[in-house]
Amino acid sequence: MTSNGNLILVGTRVSNRLRDQLDASLPSMKPFFNEKDPAFLQVLRIDDEEYIGKLTTSGASLEMLGNMLLNVKSMLRMICPAFVLADDAIRVFALTPAMAGPLAVLR
Repeated sequence: MTSNGNLILVGTRVSNRLRDQLDASLPSMKPFFNEKDPAFLQVLRIDDEEYIGKLTTSGASLEMLGNMLLNVKSMLRMICPAFVLADDAIRVFALTPAMAGPLAVLR
């Protein structure tokens, strides 16, 4: 069975408070969420909401998803030290290629 380009996003909704913190982050932190590089955080629009997180291909192991969860939390903590991310704020989304593109960029 092939995934046909399906992706998994491990991330959180971009609230107004989080957006303000991302916009106010140090210039040295901007590449952590503005790059279209899988090593960095990606911003996507899902069902009229923006989400920030990490993407991987479908079929990822639970260990890999757990590592992505920790990575998303630590990167957001580094970018927005004053932002408190609740433990249950991180979600896992299964995305078809049409849902995953094009990537949005926070302004």
